[in-house]
Order: sequence, then C-alpha cells, then structure tokens
Amino acid sequence: MDPHRMKLATFWHSGRVHNLGALCLASWLDHGFEVDLYSFDTPDNVPPGVTVKDAEPVLSRSYIDRLKPVLYAERGPGQSIVNFSDLFRIRMMEDGLGLWLDTDILLFRGFEVDPAKPYFAWEDGHRIGSPVFYLPQGSPMIPDYKKVFDDPDLMPHWLGFRRRVLKPMLWRLQGKEYSPRDLGMTIYGNDAFTRLAKKHGLLKYALGPKPFYSWNGKETNKFYMANRHWEIEDDPEVIGIHVHRKEIAHLRPAPGSLYERAMARYADHLPADMVWEDPAP
Repeated sequence: MDPHRMKLATFWHSGRVHNLGALCLASWLDHGFEVDLYSFDTPDNVPPGVTVKDAEPVLSRSYIDRLKPVLYAERGPGQSIVNFSDLFRIRMMEDGLGLWLDTDILLFRGFEVDPAKPYFAWEDGHRIGSPVFYLPQGSPMIPDYKKVFDDPDLMPHWLGFRRRVLKPMLWRLQGKEYSPRDLGMTIYGNDAFTRLAKKHGLLKYALGPKPFYSWNGKETNKFYMANRHWEIEDDPEVIGIHVHRKEIAHLRPAPGSLYERAMARYADHLPADMVWEDPAP
C-alpha cells in the first residue's frame, strides 16, 4: 500500500453491487488504494480487498425516509438514496474517513491528494462534480451542512432565489405539500458543492473536467461500444472516468469495448461470482 495514497471510500445502500461498480472498485485497488465500502448490509459482488463497513454510525438509515420527496413522490427511493449519499459523503469528510468516489468512477491511474486541501473537479462548464469529492475536516463548507442536519426539514440554505423562495411560495399559494427534495436532485450535491465552494473561495482548488469528466452524460455510452475508444485510457491527463450511463452495464461487455478492456486489465481484483446477461437477440 502506497503510504501517500489517501484512503478511498464510498457507499452502497444494500444488495448486490452491479458489475460496473465491482469493476470500478477493482480499479481502485489495482492502483494501490485502501478502499472502504459503507453499506447497511453485507453486499455481494464486492472485490476481495475492499473493506465493508457499517454505514449506520456515519449517517443513520433513518435519513433516507426523511429525504423522501412529497410533491414528486414518484421519484421515490431513487432520489432518496442519491440525496442520502450526498449527505453521507459530507459526514465522511467531517469524520476524516477518506476521499469519496462514486461507485461508477473507473480509474486508469493512481493519484495523490494533499489532505489539507479540497479535491474536486468541474464536471462541466458550470458545476462541481460530486462523484469525486474531498474536504479536509476543517473545511468551512462542513458547518454549512451542519445547519442542514440541524433543520427538521433538512432545508438547504444555499439555494438560489428561484428554488429557495419562488418555487416554495408558488406551491404554498397552490396549496401543495412539498419537501426540500422536490426542489431538485442536486440540492445537496453538485449544486451545493458549487455554491458553497464559491462562497468560501474554494473554487481555486477545482481541477478542470479532463481528469475525471472527459466523457459526460450520454457520451459515456462510448465506454460500452465496440469501437475501441481506448485513447482516453492512454491520455496521461485523464485519471479516470465517471461512467454516468449504466443502463447496459449488466450486459456482457462487447468485444473491443473499453468495458471489456478494463475487465481484462483489472481481472486479478474482480470478484469471482460476477454474473452477466447477454444482449437480447
């Protein structure tokens, strides 16, 4: 284990880790990182070498119910888990538990982080990405989140005028019940990180998009294509990619795809019980 590599940590609510997640965790191990996976049970399909830890002491499972949308209840548990994970990574930073990576961050190479400085990157031209995120324990952003944890409704105070004032006012006039989560998926994540980093003068620490977000959104479908999009792996400025699109991640990797190439590269760290589906005929 490289003593200069910061510990990596992430969260998986419960159940079997999808194969893309297993691959990404394997890539972290391969580059010499110590890896902690926080969960509320003992998930399957976890690479050997990953330490599974109880998530409850970091942030109680009860917050998931508190984070349910009301007006847009159909967003249901999916958004609750997303919002929970955004708050969970801040609790991690508060407790000094390591650098957060989403389970769909695939690493091509290792990297080092100064533990005294924030570490994050622009996901696009206007917001900080939440999939790669670190704050030192003394960061001024953490007290902003403490105010949210102290609020009975978990209402973020950093939202812009439209979401903080205008939308709630219109809903009240219309007699609609709502919760802060109805104001958007990213209110505790990308939007919050960007606004608070700006507020506290921390944007100077932000990396550009290239190290982790060279491909973004639909563009990450190239990861699954049999078109040999390998140039991104060979670019020394690209540390890894956020494989945002996961609709077909359960299918057996296409021959010649970067997905297949990564599976071969990190085979020594993959779990033995991976199960694949074949494409429909």
